This record gives sequence, C-alpha cells and structure tokens, in this order.
Amino acid sequence: MSNETHTFDPFCNEPAYIKLNHQMIDRLLRQLKGLKSINVLDVAAGTGLMSQIALEKAAAAGAKLRTTLLDFDLPALKQARIELENSPDAQYIFGSADTLPFVPQNYDAIIFANFLHLLDNESKEKALAEGYRVLKPGGVLAMNSTFYEGAYPEESKPFYSRWIRRAIMEINRRLPNRSKGEKVQAMEFLPSDRYQELINGAGFKVVEVRERRALLSQSAVRAISSYMEFAKGALHATDEDAEQAAQALQVTVKQTFNELRMKYLPRNWLEIVAVKA
Repeated sequence: MSNETHTFDPFCNEPAYIKLNHQMIDRLLRQLKGLKSINVLDVAAGTGLMSQIALEKAAAAGAKLRTTLLDFDLPALKQARIELENSPDAQYIFGSADTLPFVPQNYDAIIFANFLHLLDNESKEKALAEGYRVLKPGGVLAMNSTFYEGAYPEESKPFYSRWIRRAIMEINRRLPNRSKGEKVQAMEFLPSDRYQELINGAGFKVVEVRERRALLSQSAVRAISSYMEFAKGALHATDEDAEQAAQALQVTVKQTFNELRMKYLPRNWLEIVAVKA
C-alpha cells in the first residue's frame, strides 16, 4: 500500500462523493447571492477538491472567488497547488483548524468539509469559534460529514454486519496475535442535532440542514476502506495494524456485495449551512 492510503484522498475521486460536495457548494453560494467578489477559506482542504468546485461554480455565476486552502498536511497542500495551477490568486497555508492564522472578519465563507468528525469535542468547539472569528458579519459556514449518527441507512446494516465480520476474520488470519486498539475519534459519531448545537454555540445561526443519500459503488467502498481512521475504527485496530486492517476491509468488499446481490451501498452525509449573525 502507498502512503496515499493513509488519507481520505482515494475516495475523493469517486463520482458519488464529488456530487455531494457540488451540492454543498451550491448551497453555500446561494447564501452569498449578490456578491461578485467572494473570499473563501477552505479548512482541511486536502488536495483542493472543495476549492476547485467553488472556483468553477463562482466563475459560472459571474463572481470572482479567491480561495485560501489551509491544511496540516504539507504533501496535500503541494498537490493542491498543482490541482489549482490555473488559480493564481489561491493561497496555501500550513495550519490547524483550531488556531487559524488569520485576522478577524476576513472571509465571506468558510468550508469545513469532511473533517470536523476527526476532532474531539473541545477541538470542534475551538475550530468553530475560530471560523466565526475570521468570518465577516453575514459570512457563511458550510460543513458536511458522513461520520455521524444517521450515516447508515437501515437497508445498509446487513451489509456492514456481514462485511465487518468477514473482515475481522481476515485480519485475525493475517495477525492472529493482534492487540485491539482504542476507539478512534473518527468513529465517535455525533447526532445531527449535536452538530447543530455546536455550530449555534459558536455564535452561528443554522439555516439549512440536509441528510443526503449517496449510492456507493464497490470501488467507492474499497476506497473509503483505505482511509486509515475508518479502518482502525471498524476493526478496532492499533496504529501499527492499520494497513492490515485497511487491506482486510478492501479484500472482503466484493464478496460481501456479491453475497447480498447488491450493486450499490447506500450511505448518508450530513450537511449544515449556517450564517454569522
């Protein structure tokens, strides 16, 4: 396995995932209607997917968008610079979500895409407070996550039950004397209303809450299986065994799909849009 599999990046090229993020950016830009110049902060930007979508959609609407991509992953930021090579105004900042290195009231919008679940509750509160601080009055926050209570539709549960049992058998075969790891932060699922409480508690006013259904192909499920935090949480694996856990999940996907005669696996994403009062 390559180092790439330690991140969420393998999943980022999946059509279902891209569609979900297009929908969130649509909602974000609707809240900014009328603005012809938009300053956006993309937090935990990774390789720049959200900024790419926002730039394309703003241009199509006749607006000028400047984006700042912030991440704690330098290789990801370097790749983002390549992906956004046609956006000379983009900025790339190495930094953390809970201590944003920006002056107050500097941005019209802030994007928290697919990462807030990785933070503990204290860091979630800090990140949201920092987002509030750097937004202009009336600025917009957009966040989404598939790691929340409600992510698994009822009809998906037989798949997960069978898949995880089979993957546990596979990793135990590979590592018969393995130790179990502690529950990882990414698998500490919060309900939708708790996310809304956190966002409101930071001073925002929640204006839209959506749970979007995605149909994940086999390749999409294999891709999300390569995300180490998911693999560790699903199979209670230690950091040392994370790669073996990811491989065990990946090699058992096809068989589980075939046994249940499934073409797609349904999964839900939570999406919240809020404004700075």
